[in-house]
Amino acid sequence: MQTKGRFHYAFAVAAAYCLVIPAIYLFSNPFSMYMVPIVEDLHISRGTYSLHQTIHEIISAIAYFLYVKAQKRFGLRELATMGLLCAALAAVCYAVAHSVPLLFLGGAFSALIWPLSSQVTAGSIVNNWFAKKSATVISVIFGCGNIAGFFNAKIIAYWISHYGWRRSMLYTMAVMLVVAVIAYAVIRSHPSEKGLHAWGTPQDGEQSDEVEEDDPSKLPGADFNTSMKNIKLYSAYAWCFITGIIVYPVVGIFSAQLTDIGLDAAAISNAVGIMSIGSLVLLIPLGQVIDRWGIRPATVACVLSYLGTIALLLTVSPATPVLATVAGFLMGAAILLFTILPLFMKEVFGFREFAKFMSYSVIFRTVGNAIGSPMLNFVYDYAGSYRIVLLVFAGISLLLLLFGCIATSKKNPLWVETRPGYPGYVEN
Repeated sequence: MQTKGRFHYAFAVAAAYCLVIPAIYLFSNPFSMYMVPIVEDLHISRGTYSLHQTIHEIISAIAYFLYVKAQKRFGLRELATMGLLCAALAAVCYAVAHSVPLLFLGGAFSALIWPLSSQVTAGSIVNNWFAKKSATVISVIFGCGNIAGFFNAKIIAYWISHYGWRRSMLYTMAVMLVVAVIAYAVIRSHPSEKGLHAWGTPQDGEQSDEVEEDDPSKLPGADFNTSMKNIKLYSAYAWCFITGIIVYPVVGIFSAQLTDIGLDAAAISNAVGIMSIGSLVLLIPLGQVIDRWGIRPATVACVLSYLGTIALLLTVSPATPVLATVAGFLMGAAILLFTILPLFMKEVFGFREFAKFMSYSVIFRTVGNAIGSPMLNFVYDYAGSYRIVLLVFAGISLLLLLFGCIATSKKNPLWVETRPGYPGYVEN
């Protein structure tokens, strides 16, 4: 029997993931800074470059589709580690790419990073290890990513300007390998692997070799097949699809848009770096708001931040670089639509088939991303500006408010908490 107040291994797992997410962000968040040098080095159009992103999204969608089977076969700890190794392989492919095929191969490997290591896996591990305050823990984990993300943009900008984008990729590869070793050594998929119960349960202090993993079929939550008859499921997936179309495609062209406007490299790196600060400022308070009032206020705040970003990207000029910094801050807040997805799905669908609901949600988001990125860049190749598509995206973002309200409505919920002592439980 553990004494009260003794360190719980759940916090070691969370700490390890506080390294995993910043490592992933080192690869993915400043990636827009690579677009212009890659396009110029390989002598390709931005439309062709966006096709590499489309392949990335297609493979990512397939990976999310197969996620549940992969989780059952390999386990969450192994998936997190494999995602980091895929990031290392992707960085190598980009570093040696002198033709489109290798560029596309790098995109294929990088497509596996988020499905294997990020939101679905992180959300599942946190749900397993933390019976209470899971939203706050998720917020802290991704908050660490956003703190690092601010410095990541500076680091990548420095590496690219001093050593070139190819060597920058090799440095990134080294970071991925180091974090992969730490993740595999520390992370465990479930408390039962350490003979523990989840932190926050009435039994969280007990330690025994006989602790068994919870049977997912007995956990509270919606049934997938039954939910297919409910509008909440389709509203939730429409919300995910639209998020994919409008959010990360804009992140992907953020640096290029500011370059086209005429801002210098210092102003652009500041704006890209401040995205992480925008996420950080809202993320941990947002997690606490979600724990207390639910997911809806958080989604509304993120959509409003997105609309502010679009407005500033359409009005910023070389004479007003401070507006670019503000746009980066607001874009960082809007990116939280991706970060809070596990919490969104948990609130709507519960725990029983969380991985299944979550994997499909990211498939829809990924398909949206595969549509949004080419749309932006092919219109740019034709019109010479992102302005038209940004205005369209601003209009589409209003649909997020509609679908989010339907999915998170308290009327006729798809599940209720049935476990005494857990958040949300109401005694009859």
